[in-house]
Amino acid sequence: MTDSPRARNPVVGAALSFVVPGAGQAYLGRRRLALLLGLPAVLLVIGIALLLTVFADDVRNDLFSDRFLTAALIVDVAVLLWRLAAIGEAGFGGWRGWLSHLPRLQRAGAIGLVVVLLGTTVAMHTWAGVVLVRLNDTLSDVFSGDPRGPRGDGNSDPGGPLNEPAYNWDGTERVTFLLLGIDAAPGREAALTDTILVVSVDPVAREAVMVSIPRDTGFIPLPDRSVYPDGVYPNKINGLASEAGASPEIWCPDLPVTAAEACGLRTLERAVALYLGLPIQYFAHVDLAGFAELIDAVGGVTLCLEGTLVDPDYSGPGWDVRGIELPEGCTEYDGARALAYSRIRHGWIVLPDGTTQQQNDFLRADRQQQVLLELRREFARMDFIFELPSTLNAVGRTVSTDFPRSMAGDLASLLPLITGPDIEREVLGLPEYVDPPIDPAANYLLVPRRDAIRAGMQELLGPGVTLEGWYLGSHDDGPPDAAT
Repeated sequence: MTDSPRARNPVVGAALSFVVPGAGQAYLGRRRLALLLGLPAVLLVIGIALLLTVFADDVRNDLFSDRFLTAALIVDVAVLLWRLAAIGEAGFGGWRGWLSHLPRLQRAGAIGLVVVLLGTTVAMHTWAGVVLVRLNDTLSDVFSGDPRGPRGDGNSDPGGPLNEPAYNWDGTERVTFLLLGIDAAPGREAALTDTILVVSVDPVAREAVMVSIPRDTGFIPLPDRSVYPDGVYPNKINGLASEAGASPEIWCPDLPVTAAEACGLRTLERAVALYLGLPIQYFAHVDLAGFAELIDAVGGVTLCLEGTLVDPDYSGPGWDVRGIELPEGCTEYDGARALAYSRIRHGWIVLPDGTTQQQNDFLRADRQQQVLLELRREFARMDFIFELPSTLNAVGRTVSTDFPRSMAGDLASLLPLITGPDIEREVLGLPEYVDPPIDPAANYLLVPRRDAIRAGMQELLGPGVTLEGWYLGSHDDGPPDAAT
């Protein structure tokens, strides 16, 4: 006589199909059904592996497109239904004989375990769906388009890129971004561009530089003499975008009068490009109030001070009392305090030896660069399960750029260079690059040292880069007349 094979546990089958659809059916002896459920899993894994390895360079931009993310959401729903079917069939498909041998309590426990597996599967795919939807929304917000009009087709004048109307980045040329931090502090009549940062990346050499221009820098070059006869802006650079935006019919006669923001960005971008001698292809706008929310979303950042930073008059987004004191050493900062760390330009640092160091815009610019680099490290350590959805929301509300979404994958490939530890950083401040104000009591305007800035930019970028622009990259006397 021979014993009949013992019935296998459907709960084990359900758990196996939870891991790999069809595995539970194979365990339970239903091989044809196992093949039917398991073959799509194998094909899906192979397809994803090919997408991320062999075809990664060809499709990396498509991975961020609305069409791809919508398709991924549909696939997520389909895989959810497919996995639920595999788990449910393995768990409940052959229980009539098996359950009859179990006491009622064990039977309820077995059913409960399968239900937990089903619920976990739903939760996993719901989370993935939420991330896909939020990622798509975030990309739509971040790559919101150029307020000046479409770029890169050569036929969209005056809406095309400012310095190269037919510019279309090929992924290998040096590309330069103007990063603007707009500070609309309480009591101000207009938002000021208090953070002006230029990031230039060479994708081939795998090098990047970050240059900060102090907000009080004066005598910035203008592309022509249509507004100021000498072609030089006589006020602080942080007010240039607001002034141009307030009178677009004067500053940007080729743009519609309704394009105030476009005119401000256009004018500032061109002026900074002339000042540094480096064409700027794209800009990114960072809302400083949203920046604090972004830092909170990633769980805070660790920032260091050589002494206690004190500003008795500080006020800003997220800070309800007047005055702030930030501790000496390396400390975990929440969004409001990290924003204060990057905004303070008055006050002082009490050093360990008891002496004080007065704060200024140059030291603030250096701290702003440090915050950006530390934020990148927090992104790398981020808890993707719990922090990713809220982080995506914060990014969408904080950052916008005119870089085309169709090349978002190429931009993502540059991020390790832009925010890596080896990036070259410089602040164009006193005493190396600007002279003190001529009459600080009347107007605190820093006076650029043209030759020093030219030499500093050349050293940063290397001898292979030819600086451009009448103010810096050449010895021309000034910009052309408006008529020419």
